[in-house]
This record gives sequence, C-alpha cells and structure tokens, in this order.
Amino acid sequence: MKKKFAGGWIFILKGFPGWNQGRKQVKKAVLLLFLLVLFAGLGRAAAGIEPGPEVVLWAWERPENLLFLKDGRVRVAFYAGSVTFAGSQTLFLPRRQPLLVLPAVPLTAVFRIENRRDSPPDARQLSETIEIIARALADPRISAGQVDFDCRASDRPFLEELLRGLKRRIPPPTFLSITVLASLSHSGSWIDSLPADEAVPMLFRMGRDDYLVRRRLAGRSFMRAAACRQAVGLSLDEPWPPAEYIEKRRIYLFNPRPWTGDDLSRALENIRRHLKEAESP
Repeated sequence: MKKKFAGGWIFILKGFPGWNQGRKQVKKAVLLLFLLVLFAGLGRAAAGIEPGPEVVLWAWERPENLLFLKDGRVRVAFYAGSVTFAGSQTLFLPRRQPLLVLPAVPLTAVFRIENRRDSPPDARQLSETIEIIARALADPRISAGQVDFDCRASDRPFLEELLRGLKRRIPPPTFLSITVLASLSHSGSWIDSLPADEAVPMLFRMGRDDYLVRRRLAGRSFMRAAACRQAVGLSLDEPWPPAEYIEKRRIYLFNPRPWTGDDLSRALENIRRHLKEAESP
C-alpha cells in the first residue's frame, strides 16, 4: 500500500501474520509492522559515517524513526515479533510499533523465541515456527533473518531443527543469524554445529561473566568458536569489552532508547576510538 503525503510517498508494508492456533489465523491476522519511506529529505543524517567495521542497529519493539540512515552502510535488524510456546499452543505476537527506514537500508527481521513449557517444543510447534519465520523472510525487502532464543540444553535439538528447516524454506541468498550468550562463544562450543551463517555473542547484560570478560580473564578460547568469529553484540549503555573481542567483526548495537542520528554518530566515533586505542603500544 502507498499513500501520498506532503513530502513524497509512504509505502506501508502490511505483512507478518499473527499465529495463535491453526493456519487460518495466519492468513487472517494482518498487522502494520513498519514504514518504508521514499523521501530522502526527511530526518537528520548521522554525520561522519566513514569506512570501518560493518554496523547493524537493533531496532526493538518501540517506535523507531531511522530516516537519518541515508544509504546501506549501516544495516537495521528490527524486532519482527515473538514466538512463545505455552503448553500445546504456539503464540505469535508480531511487531506493533512503527519503524521508519529508507528503502536503501538493508533489513534483518529478528524473531524472539520463548519456551514456557517444561519440555522442548513438539514437532507441530516446530513446524508452525518455521512457517511463521519463513513467511516473513520471503518478503523481498528483507535480506536476513535472526533468531533470538536463550535455549536450555534440552532445547538445543529444537533450535538445530528450526535452523535446518528455515534453511530449506527461505530464499538461498537470505542470511540466517542467531544470537548467543557470551558463555557459548568459546572454541569447541556446540553452536558450531548449528546451520546458521553467523552467531552473535551478546557482550552485554552478561551477569556473572561480565567481570571475566571485561578483565580479559575469560580464557584464550573465549570468542574463538568458529560461528562467533564474524560478529559481536554491544550496548550503548554499558562499557565495551576489550577491543580484541570487537575488531574485524560485524558490530550489532543495542540502544536502550529510540535511536537518533546523534546516537549513531557517537557510537561510530566510540568504535573508531576503541579500536584505535587497541592499536597503540
């Protein structure tokens, strides 16, 4: 759908269906998720975006105006919805808040998964989850998908089958990412067996691992899992870990408040300064 406004055309994408129980629900529930705005004059551009590590902004469940991103040098990983397993039910709650972004900006759809069962999700719930995520990733405006699931040891087979099922369903160029706890990034971790294109260690909100990571006491195997060598997740409201855990990686940035161009400019400057200090003798 497109609508005319004073500055240009607004494209309104209606898409990701809600799933409670049964396929009919999927087809009926249509929710506004985000806006694609085709007017380059809107928003305040982030100054000083220079060559450096690839940066991805996490845009969580809140109104986000990212029109300050004028090209594809900074990507956006937006919260697309949550899948919750409660008893025999598979509950899907799509994004409810608007996201404003220009068409040139590459988009990653992020799906939060929560298991409230005492046991892993069953085969039907696995199939329903694959269907939910695959439908969203079939949209040509989305170039990647990300699964955010703090799985228990008993849930590991489910996660592996979910990723394998998605790999079979989504278009071949679509990039498939997962987030993982910092403690899972050691060499030899079981996540290396997962069929994902990358695993993003979350180096914030680390709990008891925080002290070890920030003081370089996590051991030589930390951040050496093969799946974790491409990317890292950081937050603007916490001190960043040592530069060796950041350099030569795609950097995902979490902001506890809605993004602004100034926030991005400061974050990019912090990245440059952080990496430069690491090069100093």
